[in-house]
Amino acid sequence: FASIRPAKTQSPNRDLSVREIRPLDEIGFGDSGIFGVKASNLATLHTIGLPAGTVPSGHAVPFSFYDEFMRHNGLYDKARAMFANESFRKDRDTQVKQLKAFRKTIKKAPMPEWMMERLAKLQTTVPDGQGIRCRSSTNNEDLPGFSGAGLYDSFTHKSDEGHLAKTIKQVFASLWNF
Repeated sequence: FASIRPAKTQSPNRDLSVREIRPLDEIGFGDSGIFGVKASNLATLHTIGLPAGTVPSGHAVPFSFYDEFMRHNGLYDKARAMFANESFRKDRDTQVKQLKAFRKTIKKAPMPEWMMERLAKLQTTVPDGQGIRCRSSTNNEDLPGFSGAGLYDSFTHKSDEGHLAKTIKQVFASLWNF
């Protein structure tokens, strides 16, 4: 892995100005700083004339949701404290244990009400009994010289699981996988 590690640190663009969930057909390739590379690439596939049904339809949640969720719950401060801990920086077992605990914290943390409302509105557009596949689409998964395929987890929200926020938080938590 060391041989394929990029030589320079990369800080991808992140646009937090968009606070609306958008259908993929309203997203372009240039929106990767808002919705992530995976979502923007999938949205772009809708524009190249593939047969109907080849490319799945869907929606993308902007980075602003994750950022606001983390701020709302003081989770960035908790992450900084975790990374500042010398034991965390030096000991793999400590990293595994603390990251697992941090993921649990994320899953239990409340979402701001405005997010809950927007996710509920999206959830009403899906027919009863149909699952909603929730995947990560970050700005650090597919960088020049680095493929982040498989870094994060995807989840299917089943119609009997309650509010979609539960599954969105599972995806948010997976950004902290070991």
